[in-house]
Amino acid sequence: MRFLAGLALFFLGLHLISEALSAWKGRRRLLSRGLGSPGGSLVYGLVLGALSGSGSGLGLLALAFLEVGVLGHAQAALLALSATAGAGVWVGFLALAREGAQEALLALGFPLYLVPAWRPGGMFFLGLGLLFLGFGEMGAGLGPALAWAGEVRGVGEGYLAGLLLGGLLGSANAVAALALLLSGGLSPGVAVGLVLGAGVGTTATFFWAALGGRGEALRLGVPLLLHRLLLSLFLLPLSRLLPENVLAWHLGSHLVYALFYWPLSGVWGRVGERLFPRRRVAPKYLRWEALESPLLALALARRELARVADAVRGMLVQALRVLSQEEGGEASLRELEDKVDALTRELVLYTSELASRTKDEKAVKLFMAASELEHLGDLVRRVVRLAERLWAQGLRFSPEGKEDLLLAASRVLSRLERLGAALATGEKALAEEVVREEGGPFFQTLKRAHLHRLEAGWAESRASTLTHLDILLTLEEVDQGVVRLAQLALEL
Repeated sequence: MRFLAGLALFFLGLHLISEALSAWKGRRRLLSRGLGSPGGSLVYGLVLGALSGSGSGLGLLALAFLEVGVLGHAQAALLALSATAGAGVWVGFLALAREGAQEALLALGFPLYLVPAWRPGGMFFLGLGLLFLGFGEMGAGLGPALAWAGEVRGVGEGYLAGLLLGGLLGSANAVAALALLLSGGLSPGVAVGLVLGAGVGTTATFFWAALGGRGEALRLGVPLLLHRLLLSLFLLPLSRLLPENVLAWHLGSHLVYALFYWPLSGVWGRVGERLFPRRRVAPKYLRWEALESPLLALALARRELARVADAVRGMLVQALRVLSQEEGGEASLRELEDKVDALTRELVLYTSELASRTKDEKAVKLFMAASELEHLGDLVRRVVRLAERLWAQGLRFSPEGKEDLLLAASRVLSRLERLGAALATGEKALAEEVVREEGGPFFQTLKRAHLHRLEAGWAESRASTLTHLDILLTLEEVDQGVVRLAQLALEL
């Protein structure tokens, strides 16, 4: 029980250190710089892993960036691998856990934590103190662990034990700390086997994420698992030839995984795509045999049109998030944009066939609405592209200018949601509300506010003025498109 209590303190210490360092404002800028290339992901992953002490946490962050399109497969994988290597330095700190060091750190951290302005520093020292305290408690409670370790014979058994522990704990650092404590009483090579096995087993973090329905977790996690597995099996026989230094093997093996993944990233990316192909976007309601019944075909086309409107709404939601967080770009819209394009193409072909057969004006209106929605998707992508280009130059909107853009995007989103509901339900009162609301004065007010900031000489407004106005004009065009769609909805 004492060993388990020490392990809990160890994890709590790592968590507090991670929370303390996450408050560092430069951390976000450091991460954004590393997103531009695989090499950047590798270098900054090492740095951020060392700062946070949580390779698994940054691995899940890399997965999240992959899901929204901010990172490609190679960058996400390298960020996850190098972050685990960087986080390994915290195992090296355990060598500093001398008698009384943890008490001094806790005593220093507590008063700092009580002062709000110094709280992050207090959390850091408290976390470091708990890390050392947990390591000491693990060592003091090693009775059951020593009895278990005595049963482990040979490098292979140590490897399998590390694989299991790494998967259960989700932390290569925790298993490396255990191997460090047990190294004096283990058979030759077992400690190295534990470290190598844990490095592979910690990939289970992605499989736990996949159980939550995150499909990209498998496309990222399986290649990482296979890559680590193959290289670890190559390294395993070397444990008898090289010095048995737990920290060196822990850090070295994860560096090897990261460095060798870089040239192989294209191959592993294709493996992930082939094993877990993305679902092809297809119409849900359109049925070609229904063209024999024009009323049914019109109803099905209208339902599919509502799906396209919902996908465009999703693009605008993502664009709003990108503007708000000042992170991400066009890549984050790719999946939804592909959906809009694919469904629009099918809908245009379907309604054009329906119009040619029936000469029904409503089929023509549906054709026009589908084309309009596809155009709105292109405009939303343009909004994100303009913002991304500005940020790439190292520029930012002023806080007030950013707030105005978010206000404009939120207004358009609200109107688009009502339009989508009108298309899905046939409730024309919702479409009438959209048509009645005049968007011109609203956007004119925002343009005047920007002009006042320019006249006041605000540096950020002057630097971003062209992009700011371009985005406002694009959002105004989206708003006008929503009005045109509402008018079409009233005629359906």
